[in-house]
Amino acid sequence: MRLALFVILSLMSPAFAQENDRLKYIQYDADVITPSEYRMRRDSVMKMIGPEAAAVFYSAPERMRNGDVDYRYRQADNFYYLTGFTEPNSMLILSPKGIRVKSNDSTTVTANEILFVQTPNQMAETWTGRRYGTEGAITILGFQTALTNDKFKNGFQQALFSGIKYLYAQPVTSDVTGQMRELLSPMVSYVDNVKRNNSKIELRDPNAMVHTMRIIKSKQEIEMVRKASEISAIAHQQAMASVEPGMFEYELQALYEYAFQRQGAEFYGYPCINGAAENSVILHYNTNRKKIGNGDILLSDCAAEYRGYSSDVTRSYPANGKFTKEQKDIYQIVLNAQKAAIAKIRPGVLWSEVSAAADSVIASGLFSLGIIKQKEGVGFKKYFNHGLGHPVGLNVHDVGQATLAAGMLYTVEPGIYIPEKREGIDPKYFNIGIRIEDVILVTETGSENLSAGAPRETTEIETLMKKKGIGNQPLK
Repeated sequence: MRLALFVILSLMSPAFAQENDRLKYIQYDADVITPSEYRMRRDSVMKMIGPEAAAVFYSAPERMRNGDVDYRYRQADNFYYLTGFTEPNSMLILSPKGIRVKSNDSTTVTANEILFVQTPNQMAETWTGRRYGTEGAITILGFQTALTNDKFKNGFQQALFSGIKYLYAQPVTSDVTGQMRELLSPMVSYVDNVKRNNSKIELRDPNAMVHTMRIIKSKQEIEMVRKASEISAIAHQQAMASVEPGMFEYELQALYEYAFQRQGAEFYGYPCINGAAENSVILHYNTNRKKIGNGDILLSDCAAEYRGYSSDVTRSYPANGKFTKEQKDIYQIVLNAQKAAIAKIRPGVLWSEVSAAADSVIASGLFSLGIIKQKEGVGFKKYFNHGLGHPVGLNVHDVGQATLAAGMLYTVEPGIYIPEKREGIDPKYFNIGIRIEDVILVTETGSENLSAGAPRETTEIETLMKKKGIGNQPLK
């Protein structure tokens, strides 16, 4: 009660309106990527587009869930990559040549980068939280110039009039509506006009350029994914220790999400998958309403997002704490396939070679159990019906390339899924779905498993599951 009263009084006090004093409330977290790294990325973009061009990026729009309730806001990947800015209704102009604009104190300045932000508004901030404002963008995020977003029209026009030949304009898609659409209307109108008529300025899409920059992660980015992966691994440990027959899949989902947020993750990387028995063979199952049975295998694909960077971790474990022989047989094939694939990872190796290593182990293993009749060919794909992995970063399915290089982050996630009543298969294997997934960093000499804290060996899993976890505590 005292805390709530303090917050109310602080909003009512004159200090709330004083820019320098209010900045201390904006950013609570210290473990964020530094402003100098974001500045280096913007400088790299300007170097790539050259002095005869300007580039425009914009923030993700706010999206309505229902009625007057919005979905929780998350920033657009490329905009966040260049700015570190987490507020909506914002735009970024980059101009290597520089554009002349009026600064916050009405003096005219030449700026190479301008971040356009929401105006601080005491009434709005009382409802939805404090804003950086122009001073916060400059002081905390290290921007050369920041203006309120109502000045974007003039800034955009000045960029066009600065003698550029190329405009790198992030396309404004149909889902950009509301205030964001209104703010971007000068650019939308200009682009439409260029498409209808000849123009001396050539339009280009900057997204592919930024995607290329994002393939190799910096040391700071790697630390963000490492933290997200460590948080995810601890959540998997707690889930293994907590699960019991008779629980519901959604109870495990709640445990994962609680563990993520308790450790400081703002979001989960994707909707949590907790499939028991017949649901373990559905790749992206996330209904999570089934009651977990005594002999069920549980496939849990759940991971945290930390400071905008996502992990992606999957573990499969028996609800009663003890693998059956059939579950263990399938599990061991998948684990061996993952180990074989990870052993291939190093700079210069093609991702297809890594995938082939896992495929070979799965095909041989399924053949040895009699589940497929021929070891050669693609018959195993009936039971391993997805790719081996994908890049991770600002997006759980991030940008990547075919040839591995140091600083890349990839998941390795082989799986075997045997649905019920599959013709020619011994029923003892029905409804066994196993996937094991980890986030792997490509190092200069090989690889590092960032999510190794979550047990993978069957003996380690069974030992852990003898303990009690935080999910065993009753709510009553």
